Amino acid sequence: MKKIRKQTTFKEDCGKYLLDLSKLVFGSIFLGSILRGEVPRIILGASGFAIALVLFIIGVNFVKKEKKE
Repeated sequence: MKKIRKQTTFKEDCGKYLLDLSKLVFGSIFLGSILRGEVPRIILGASGFAIALVLFIIGVNFVKKEKKE
């Protein structure tokens, strides 16, 4: 017997993608700023954290489900 798959919307898929993208930005820019010295660490770390936070917030808003009453 096949398991019925839940249909997702385009909005939910975009939200999941943005959440994954925020993790990648956090890992590459924010944590990568510790290892490199070309750009000031404060600027690189703050911008990486800000971009990751914005993508995370947008992704969470897309993924959250509305309550049915």
